[in-house]
Amino acid sequence: MLSGRVRVGHALIRGDGKRVGVIKSIQSEKKSIKEASLGMEVAVAIEGATVGRQFKEGDILYVDIPEGRVRELLKADLTPEERETLTKVIEIHRRKKPTWGMI
Repeated sequence: MLSGRVRVGHALIRGDGKRVGVIKSIQSEKKSIKEASLGMEVAVAIEGATVGRQFKEGDILYVDIPEGRVRELLKADLTPEERETLTKVIEIHRRKKPTWGMI
């Protein structure tokens, strides 16, 4: 995990905005967990995704944050890393819809 948090059920996108799939499960040290956060090394099962097809090993994946939630997060007390990641997600979505994430 490079920034923020992920939970089971979150949808993931690539840097080009294409949807990868939905997090089906997360494991840390061979134990199932519901959430992973900054600095953790975890294994993630992604429903609807295959390494080499929807994404490549080493790709950075982002949580597909709904636009309404982005507005809330922009007002939240985020770490610099979280704010940078949120900005990247907004940029990814704006390539497809220029007004996405605007206040």
